[in-house]
Amino acid sequence: MVKNSVEEDMLNELRDVIREHPEWGWEQISIQDVYAFAMNQLPPIYYAKGQEPKFKLSKGELREAIKVSMNKINQNPLHLKE
Repeated sequence: MVKNSVEEDMLNELRDVIREHPEWGWEQISIQDVYAFAMNQLPPIYYAKGQEPKFKLSKGELREAIKVSMNKINQNPLHLKE
């Protein structure tokens, strides 16, 4: 089985960012949209199950993708919760 290490790293980092920045209005936007947009900005890093990826993206790279995504989604909210 092949996995993309960025998926799990992004989920973990997004969880941390949500906790650190409640003022960003997470209840008003779709977290799935932020996640998907951030993932599309980053290259996949595939590895075989049971092995370690050859390299990982830095926390800074993941956070920058989340920040860019958050700004984009806030400008164009497609799935506002009511």
